[in-house]
Amino acid sequence: MVQVFFAKVKSVLSADTLILTSPTGNQERTLSLAYLQSPRLQSNEKYAFEARELLRTLLVGKQVKFWVLYKNSSNRDFGDISTPIFPSLIKYVLSKGAAKIKDNANSFDDEEDLENFKKIQKEAEIEKIGIWNPSYKKLEIIDKPPSSFIGSNSIEINSIVEKVLSGDRLLIRLLLSSNQHSIVPILIAGIKTPRSSSNDEPAEEYGDEAKSFVENRLLLRSVKVHLLGESLTGVLVGNIIHPNGNIADNLLQDGYAEVVDWQSSLIGVKEMTKFRKEEKEARNSGQRIWKKFAASRPATNSSNTDNDSDLTIGKRIDAVVSRVISSDTISLRLKNDKDVTVQLISLRAPRQSDPTTSPFVAAAKEYTRHKLIGKHVDVVVESIREGNEQFEERPQVTIRTSDGKNINEDIVANGYASVIRHRRGEVKPDYWDGLIEIESMATKGKKGIHGKVPSSSGNLVDASENAMRAKPYLFSFQNRNKISGVVDHVISSTRFRINIPKEGVRLILVLGGLANTSKRDDEIVKKSLDLANKKFYQRDVNIEIYGVDKVGGFIGNIFLPNSNVPFQVTLLKDGLVEIHERSLAETKYGTQLKSAQNEAKEKKVGIWENYDPSIEAAAEITTQMENLRIERKYLDAEVCEVLDNGLIALHILDSEKAKLKSFMQRLHSASSSFPINSSPKRNEVVAAKLKDNGKFYRAKILEVNRNERTVKVQHLDYGTIEKISVSNIRTLPAEFSISNFKPQAHIAQLSLINMPPKNQEDYFKEAIYFLEDNLLDSQVIACVTYTNPKPDVEFDVEIYHPDVISKDPSKSVNKDMVSQGWGLVKKKNFSQFELLLKKEQDDLLALENEAKSLHIGCWEFGDVEGDEDF
Repeated sequence: MVQVFFAKVKSVLSADTLILTSPTGNQERTLSLAYLQSPRLQSNEKYAFEARELLRTLLVGKQVKFWVLYKNSSNRDFGDISTPIFPSLIKYVLSKGAAKIKDNANSFDDEEDLENFKKIQKEAEIEKIGIWNPSYKKLEIIDKPPSSFIGSNSIEINSIVEKVLSGDRLLIRLLLSSNQHSIVPILIAGIKTPRSSSNDEPAEEYGDEAKSFVENRLLLRSVKVHLLGESLTGVLVGNIIHPNGNIADNLLQDGYAEVVDWQSSLIGVKEMTKFRKEEKEARNSGQRIWKKFAASRPATNSSNTDNDSDLTIGKRIDAVVSRVISSDTISLRLKNDKDVTVQLISLRAPRQSDPTTSPFVAAAKEYTRHKLIGKHVDVVVESIREGNEQFEERPQVTIRTSDGKNINEDIVANGYASVIRHRRGEVKPDYWDGLIEIESMATKGKKGIHGKVPSSSGNLVDASENAMRAKPYLFSFQNRNKISGVVDHVISSTRFRINIPKEGVRLILVLGGLANTSKRDDEIVKKSLDLANKKFYQRDVNIEIYGVDKVGGFIGNIFLPNSNVPFQVTLLKDGLVEIHERSLAETKYGTQLKSAQNEAKEKKVGIWENYDPSIEAAAEITTQMENLRIERKYLDAEVCEVLDNGLIALHILDSEKAKLKSFMQRLHSASSSFPINSSPKRNEVVAAKLKDNGKFYRAKILEVNRNERTVKVQHLDYGTIEKISVSNIRTLPAEFSISNFKPQAHIAQLSLINMPPKNQEDYFKEAIYFLEDNLLDSQVIACVTYTNPKPDVEFDVEIYHPDVISKDPSKSVNKDMVSQGWGLVKKKNFSQFELLLKKEQDDLLALENEAKSLHIGCWEFGDVEGDEDF
């Protein structure tokens, strides 16, 4: 019995020879059909192509069974193949006239099979099938297709991939007509894969994998070919279209290939843009050849993170253009009010250092300023230019305006930047090929840097050089309603350098009616300067002038376009400046300025933050102090938790506390059906699983960490604070809400007691241990001196042990903590009610002084208070 194997048909060399691969695809085997000889395809024998086609269309890529009948002297395998369609490929080939029995077949022992094969062959001969048909003519094979087939994407040639030479190069049989073929190497259009291995050179990384990728999909497959042109060495370039699509798309998407620029003109902008998008997606996800690129990228949590200042590759943000440095470099103001400088990707602005473009520097900057300054734009970070000794790291971006216009393209189209021809490996935007085409059109149209050198008549006279030079201009300016200009520099919130191109002058504008702010608090000055920059830097403005100061500055007002309100009003309303009383009479906006300042005073903003308009307010505070009383309330309680900050959680032993046990039993029983809460929010009341016993309790969310998927919670009925996973949070049904049953843990602070400083870590821990040893799980008497003394604290208390207070009513845990050196008496920053606890403070201070003198507890090495806020 012969042994039967399973395999997949990888290739068909001729009608009698096939290449098989193992089911796992890692081994190949050549099998020739026993006893048969078919026409040779390599030498273009008659009917060789048709015979091979019979098997190619039937078997390539299919699973088959095969067995070896004999081997020749060179150990070559001869056998047969079966499929669900036929039990013997030998018989099938003979019946189709695709091969004949070898002349020396009689030398084999299988006489019965040979006789059967000869009968099948005889029938084919009689019916003149295949090679037995005398009317078949030999195919014409030409070296290269006619030029009429090359250079058009509309001409589609039916073809067969004869061999995969590498991941981006194929040997293809072009079926030019029914009797004329051309077998030529073709470069897959638009891409380049790593070099595959050869006898002379080893493979580059992923080179053999790319070749195998293409072989598995295209070898001996029927494809459509569009011949787009030729390389410099005369190799044809074409789109290879399989029924499942263009193989170039697959190679790019899976990270086996990169886009090649030189074929852009052959392929066209639309197709190249698609290729670049596919390359970009593979690069950003670190696919295969791009894994090193992905590893070198800055880490980021998400392209949609709220941290706009983290401009990582692929991120898309909204921003406002705050400054134009040149036609390829701008500053953006982000949502967090931070400014970041970015460069328009693939653009090179005119440079002063380049004699051919230096005359266009100012015009290019002005064009970009006019288009962008102050505009809301959509920004996509395409790459990050690495920093070096000469240049800082800088995001390279694409910018689009609110109407969707691509500014990178617009600047190139108007001739105010050239397109960078990137080195291999440098990131290009999807639309780079379009930029090249746009630049070509700008060159033909002689726009910007591609046209005539502009005249140098744009130099401006400095009208504010000194007072003598300024006064003649004053007579021209002061009788005009509004003068158009551009803010070249913001010196301070009240002084601006203005360019007025129509007048051919540059001047300093000093805002009238305002006092000098140069000596004002630094923070206020910084805030006002930032506001002025945000509103006016490089903006088109209107100005009014009505005076000149001693150093040549022009006194007047500044307005944004389409506004009749001077900027002084905004500054005054925000409390960033104050009016200069004597100069108010000189401006027609005096009433508005005074009203704006009064508004700021009422709101107590900026420099008026501590403004006190009325004595009655102070008298009211004094009255409140006189009416304040300490009304002590004694509660039976149990300490259920000591918190890390020295606060304690109490259970008040009343009728509500008596219900807690049964309430918890019901909650625990029902908790398995509570819905999962996958998006917890701060201050939300939920059901949270306690780490110690795995049961759910009512809790309030204190903090949410989206990155770690954790939350910090405080259990409302026991006071415990812990950090748990979001997966341990459940939505709390209304039946168990805090409105139906109030939280039973009451947070309290020990009256007039501070913990040791946190920088004294050992003493701080010992103080916590003191509280735990003396209070945790103990029944106590809590004397409430005040309720809600500060946020998240319900009671200010003095704590007593029942068995101690019966013997000495004055001995409290507060006093014990101080006398043993673990509590520090509060000495400043008192709340109003604490000022009424003077006697209690004096008693505690006496105990503290004694502990200090005995070097007890945290006083063992001296004073630990330092500058802490006690």
